[in-house]
Amino acid sequence: MTRRTDQIGFSQRVRLEWLEQTANLVLAGNAKAAVNEALQELLKDKVSVAGQAERGNREKIITILLKTWLTVPSELESLRIEGLELLKRVPRRDHLAIHWGMVMAVYPFWSNVATQTGRLLRLQGSAAVAHVQRRVREQYGERFNKEPEGWKKR
Repeated sequence: MTRRTDQIGFSQRVRLEWLEQTANLVLAGNAKAAVNEALQELLKDKVSVAGQAERGNREKIITILLKTWLTVPSELESLRIEGLELLKRVPRRDHLAIHWGMVMAVYPFWSNVATQTGRLLRLQGSAAVAHVQRRVREQYGERFNKEPEGWKKR
């Protein structure tokens, strides 16, 4: 069994609007099957299915969205409930922090990336991708051999 803390995050680009839609579907009381169906519909023209792959990009993104707002590990259930309640109360412009907090809780790798980035910013005033990657590799070792999607130079 893979522990939550052993996961290396995810390599798919996940848009804020998709996290927002997932949370709204959960807040509306939809069951997992209904949320999955709505996300399939939402993403059908936005994310490819990926040819012959057993699990395409769309399925991977939906898994990330569901793990973040619906099927969280039991030890994070109270955090999920509080996060959903916050989403109802705070202005939409503040929702990013709540989604980011849930992603970091469910995928601790991203918390580590944020920690390493913050340390570099505090020490040097800047944080080059290569430096963050080196520090993360020191902790995760060879399991971290593929750049997460968001780290690609643009």
